[in-house]
Amino acid sequence: MNVVIKTERILDTAAEVLSKRPDATLQSIATAAGISRTTIFHRYPTRDDLLEALAKDTLERIGDVMAGVPDDDVGDLGAVMAEVTAGLMPLGPRTTFLRIVPGLGNELDMHWERAVTPLAIYVHKVQSLELLRTDQPARWLVASYIGLLFAAWDEIAEGEIGTAHAARLILQTWLSGSGYETTAMVRER
Repeated sequence: MNVVIKTERILDTAAEVLSKRPDATLQSIATAAGISRTTIFHRYPTRDDLLEALAKDTLERIGDVMAGVPDDDVGDLGAVMAEVTAGLMPLGPRTTFLRIVPGLGNELDMHWERAVTPLAIYVHKVQSLELLRTDQPARWLVASYIGLLFAAWDEIAEGEIGTAHAARLILQTWLSGSGYETTAMVRER
């Protein structure tokens, strides 16, 4: 089996197992992934090594979605945010452990920052065109969007809402709270 495929399978399985059992051992993750204990310990000598690799991989995936945000023309804000949200929704199960497994450290802050920077730049540009409220920092608007994502992922995991409904709620709440509808209506007058 290809090393990349095996690594991806280990990380995907780890995310799934850890989202249900945050205290899962390397052995239980190896068993769930259908690989030997030796294989997982060779690649990740400690549980912390696996958690760090999973966190970095998850944040890289988030960054890959965010990299699709336009960097030249702002386009249609609603459509851009819908596309970003659609790309991020499937990552929910991979993000659960980021909040429930303590001690991942400040290094992940750099990865978070890198992952969301394209969105922060985009929001700042949209604010400069007065398509979003300007009385709140772009960083705050981005953080509120991320917070809504985590809330939606939690509700999906609990079976309270489906993915499509969650995506609509994120968009409606964030666009409204960020002043998109209000500024769009004022510009039309």
